[in-house]
Amino acid sequence: MKLKKIFYLTFLFFIALFIWSENSTLTSKASTKPSSISIFPKQMRGYWYASDGKSKYYMGKKVFEYKNGKHVQKLYLHNLHQQKKYPIGNASLSKKSPTINWLYAYQFKYHGMNWINALVWNSGAGDGTFYNFSKHNGHQVLSTAYGAGIWGTQHYYRSFKLAKQFMHKRYPHYSYYED
Repeated sequence: MKLKKIFYLTFLFFIALFIWSENSTLTSKASTKPSSISIFPKQMRGYWYASDGKSKYYMGKKVFEYKNGKHVQKLYLHNLHQQKKYPIGNASLSKKSPTINWLYAYQFKYHGMNWINALVWNSGAGDGTFYNFSKHNGHQVLSTAYGAGIWGTQHYYRSFKLAKQFMHKRYPHYSYYED
């Protein structure tokens, strides 16, 4: 009788432990859920230069511009409350569509770093482009990455001179695409 009671209490203990661990996992997953953003963070705003001298980004409060040589792409950040009137992913590439140059973005943590995932409003599929702001060696760095694994990291700096100086620099915790 005593042995049955010990087995029963041990069984109840492990059940309670299992339920507790599942609850804590759910709580921690909910706290890292991506949150929609309506403006770009202050530290990310301004001009960002690549080491090639051709590519640069400009981020304003709600404006995003990418230049690569003569190619210029200017997009505007919109909040997700407008998706009822203009559904996301409707794949309308018509110049008449007001959403042709719209972006929406999420902020989340990945491997302990804060990232913003920016997606084109009309894209039907894809992971978007990921942006991270950090400071390395006392310099502000905007990092970009692509794909589901947030890989292929490239870094942009506040001046072309800094970008040229650190063009081969690899920072820890980023996933680089090696040729």
